[in-house]
Amino acid sequence: MKTLIIVNPAAKKGKSLSLLPEVETRLKQLKFDYKIEISQSPEDPPKIARQGLESGYQLIVAGGGDGTCRLVAKALIGTEGVLGIIPMGRGNDYGMGLGISHNPLEACEILKNGVPREVDVGRTQDGEYFLNVAGAGFDAEVNSLATRLRWLKGGFVYTISVFITLMRFKARFFKLEFDGRSWEGRAMMVGVANAPYYGGGMKLCPSAILDDGQFTVCLVKEIGKLEFIKTFPKVFKGTHITHPAVEIFNASKIKISGEPGLESIADGDFLSPLPLDLETVPRALKVMTPKRASTGS
Repeated sequence: MKTLIIVNPAAKKGKSLSLLPEVETRLKQLKFDYKIEISQSPEDPPKIARQGLESGYQLIVAGGGDGTCRLVAKALIGTEGVLGIIPMGRGNDYGMGLGISHNPLEACEILKNGVPREVDVGRTQDGEYFLNVAGAGFDAEVNSLATRLRWLKGGFVYTISVFITLMRFKARFFKLEFDGRSWEGRAMMVGVANAPYYGGGMKLCPSAILDDGQFTVCLVKEIGKLEFIKTFPKVFKGTHITHPAVEIFNASKIKISGEPGLESIADGDFLSPLPLDLETVPRALKVMTPKRASTGS
């Protein structure tokens, strides 16, 4: 399959480029027909991906983290192009939900021997797309801090950011409107997920399925700081969902409103201030996945 690889040179604190020699060696061993392009700005990945489709490339690969995947996928949604993933960023949460290895060389083998899978994407009222998780509240503030703590390595930065943010965070007022129902009150956060993982391996929505035509929403209602500290580690195994302050439900559309100043994130990047209108777009994207992950969640 004719393959275009778009590498984000800023991924993993600029270390993504150091991985390229080994990746190229593996690609040559696998006898890939490939070309590598290095992006220079956030505008480049979708632009390069669109040009690749027009030039006959069938597999367009994101070399970076979840944000890079989202930018490349923007050009592939609704087309016959297939998204591939070589994890070169600090997190690989979207790939983890698809069964894609954190190891870039093993991910190359998936590109060669995997199967395309049609998965859902999320769309905002402004026509922006996200692949994995969008949210507002505590996690958005954590993400903002994690982005600034570039000296920390890997998914550990998210854990540190959680505890720093917790020291100053207070529950905020939210209003949710979803599939003819509504909820309003004070909450820590709202996460709207296509896939189970985010934030460096946190299993926010264990029941999320990538191709069921619905979001899985995690609402964490107001909770004391000590109780939150006690409950938080459970998110890595997904057992936080048994806490009485945590509500999990499905929705194909959801509007999130809140008090002034609240912002939203998607796939690890700033998205927009609230309010936020989201809808799922069923099976709008093709992604190369391991054969064993081609069915189920």
